[in-house]
Parts: sequence; structure tokens; C-alpha cells
Amino acid sequence: MNRQHAAGTADRRVIRLAIPSGLRKHPRQARSVRLVETLKHAAREILEEDGRMALSVTALAQRARIAPSSIYKYFPSMDDLIAAVFDGHRMEYRQRLLDGIAALPPESTLYDGIVLVLEIGIELLRKWSRIDPAFNVKAAHYDELVRLNLIKPDAFWTLQVTPALLARFAGEIRVQDPAKAQFLVYQTLMGMPRAMVLERPDSLTDPQTPHMLARMLCALLTAGAPTG
Repeated sequence: MNRQHAAGTADRRVIRLAIPSGLRKHPRQARSVRLVETLKHAAREILEEDGRMALSVTALAQRARIAPSSIYKYFPSMDDLIAAVFDGHRMEYRQRLLDGIAALPPESTLYDGIVLVLEIGIELLRKWSRIDPAFNVKAAHYDELVRLNLIKPDAFWTLQVTPALLARFAGEIRVQDPAKAQFLVYQTLMGMPRAMVLERPDSLTDPQTPHMLARMLCALLTAGAPTG
């Protein structure tokens, strides 16, 4: 978010930004790797227990049992450390989504699968809002710019959940253009919850929100070919 460099010669209209979880430098030795993991673990504990206001250099150094100077050796700012914690959450929740889709009972429907994905995804956004509301809004703005292809990050989160969801319920899907349908589903699953973070945060706590979105996506995926 705070690091920017010029785009390649292929398209100079595109701004390239690093995903906001950057280390000042990447650890190479085992001792340094352990230090970075210790910092992220300690920061995560503080954030999840007491929120952003409790996270300070002093509190982090005490929790991690390291010298305060070691923190800035790898993380330029607390925002970079918080973003690293958020990225850890992303990976965990993505795996939880994949495992959840695979574990759905045989009698489950496409609707059930979409609700599952939305409930888990919205749960993560609520968690981030509790930890650091301001940073969650910043992250949502950044991710929306990436989604709209207005900026290019140095790396992308691989698309795994949407294909897994559609493959699991392929028998129910009736669309003329599967690739287009997958695009629309992905954009809805990613874009709508973030729009709620930015404009309608109260919708994230409404238990009907996942069901409303699921009905919309089911209608998209099961409409079939037009007649007449």
C-alpha cells in the first residue's frame, strides 16, 4: 500500500503496488525465519485478544521476548506487521473454505455451498473489523483496486475457492458460458462483501446477507439457456 514503482514497458498506465504485507527484507537464515514468525505470532495474539490499540513496540517486544530494535529490522511499520497477520488469516480461511466445500454432505446443494463460502468469508471480514477497523477499510480499498484491474500487485492470491465450489456442484449449473459465469461468481463473492465493509458494515452482521447473495448467485448459475 505504501510502496509503489513504475509499471513495465508493456503498459505504463498501470500502477504496480506490492501486496501490503512487505518485510523490510526476507529472512534467509533459520534463526531469522523464527524471529519473523515469532513477531507475527505475538502480534496476532495481541490483536486478537485486545485489538489494534494494544499493539505497540513495547507490548510486542515483551510478548515476543525480543529487543524492540529487532521489530523494525524486518517490518518497516506496524501496518506492515498487521498486514502480515491479515495475510496469515487469508491463508487459513482459504484452506478452511476448501476443506469446508469438500466436506459438505452428498445431499448438499449449490445454495448450501455458496452460503458456506459467504458465511466464512464474511466471518473473516468481521474479524478484521474487530482487530483494526481502519486498516480493514484500507485493505478493502486496496483489494478493490486490484479486483478492478486498476493496479497490479507484485503477486496474486491464486483463484482456488470459486473453481472448487463450481466443480463440487457442477451437476446443478446450467449456463451457456461457464467461464463468464465463473468470472461473475468470483467478482460477486469478492466484491460484494468488501463493498459492505466500505459502505454498509451493518450488513456484515446481518445473518440474512449470505442467503440473499446466495439466492442471487444460484439464479445466475442455474438459469440455463434462454428460450424463444
